[in-house]
Amino acid sequence: MKPELQKVRRKLDNAALVFPAATGKKDSRVFRIYCKLGEPVEPEILQKALERILQRYPMFQSVLKRGGFWFYLEKKNIQSVVKEEENAPCSPIYKKRQETLLFEISYRGKRINLEIFHVLTDGTGAIHFLSELVAAYLDLKYGMEEQEYQKISEKEQEEDSFSRYYTSANRPKQVRKSTLAYQIGGNRLQQADMRITECVVSARQLLEKVREKGVSITIYMTAVLLLVIAAGMKAEEKKRPVVIMVPVNLRKYFDSNSMSNFFGWMEIEYYFKPDTTFEQVLAHVKKRFAEELTKEQVALRMNRLIDIEKNPMLRMFPLELKNLGLRIGSWMGSRNVTAIFSNLGTVTMPEIYRQFIDRFGVMTSTDKLQICACSYYDRFYFSITTKYAETKVQERLLAFLRQEGIQVREMQHGMRQNKKEEEKS
Repeated sequence: MKPELQKVRRKLDNAALVFPAATGKKDSRVFRIYCKLGEPVEPEILQKALERILQRYPMFQSVLKRGGFWFYLEKKNIQSVVKEEENAPCSPIYKKRQETLLFEISYRGKRINLEIFHVLTDGTGAIHFLSELVAAYLDLKYGMEEQEYQKISEKEQEEDSFSRYYTSANRPKQVRKSTLAYQIGGNRLQQADMRITECVVSARQLLEKVREKGVSITIYMTAVLLLVIAAGMKAEEKKRPVVIMVPVNLRKYFDSNSMSNFFGWMEIEYYFKPDTTFEQVLAHVKKRFAEELTKEQVALRMNRLIDIEKNPMLRMFPLELKNLGLRIGSWMGSRNVTAIFSNLGTVTMPEIYRQFIDRFGVMTSTDKLQICACSYYDRFYFSITTKYAETKVQERLLAFLRQEGIQVREMQHGMRQNKKEEEKS
């Protein structure tokens, strides 16, 4: 019998505050990170591996609870049980007024899926958890010696790094203001339905292309997304910019081992003209990344967000009023964004596991259009999730990459994954 976990309340980090208020039937605020192995998953071994890893990361044993003024997290002795995948990817996990864990582990064929309600952690924390789960599974299955990993204390895991690095010192006024962005038109899917396209390209081939152009993969893919969205705009719609939101991992700028959310974002905009070329868009995106990704600018954006949380008047409002304000703020903010591109970077595993792993993948629920990407050795993976029924943007994006000489292997799942097709992928 497991020892009773101490019922310690933990406040939500700054990035997590909006998720309980903004989640709903149209957007579950759930993301999935998965690992595809070389052989079918054995659920009994996976369950044992999960139990081992939860010993290291007790923060994952948390439930979301409502207080009088804020939501908070509390640890609970609820067993997480591995199950065969049966729901659509990124289906709701958080159930209002129910004490349920905020993550799920499932499997199908050769895949191990980790799905997380974004309140619990971000992509960096999720990859950390999944990579150790996969390692534990392979250790148990093949009788390998358990690898040494960086030990992160429970205090470090749960640290609110936003509060740690927040400063209210005098700051310059915000120079660049958000503006209403172009919104992709067309028929929207109903309620929880979501169209999913998964793609894999050669990381080596992609790197050769971006190095040839003197940019990073993230800059290149952001510019491509801007261009292919703009290709569907009418002339009168070009008075508004296409704006791509790009999440930023704050751990790259501030020393932190936190497994809680610790990310910010930047907005990359472009006003298109009839004769705009890809090279012009790429040069603009490169310049904007250089402007936005300085430690000073990253800190400025982070501190401005925390200013709102720490506002004395706002702190006095009851939870329901805060939720209403957060929902309105989330809706207003969404009007300044056309789509989102999130690159989680390279997933690293000890070399001993390489022969057993095919690739990693990531996707997220969205109320717009979002691309999520990651790489593992020569597999650069990206998913396109969208609430739009039409597939013109996806088609133009894949056509552009192929025109650039980048071979793309596409796996189209529609709104529900096709199990037969999944086995092939």
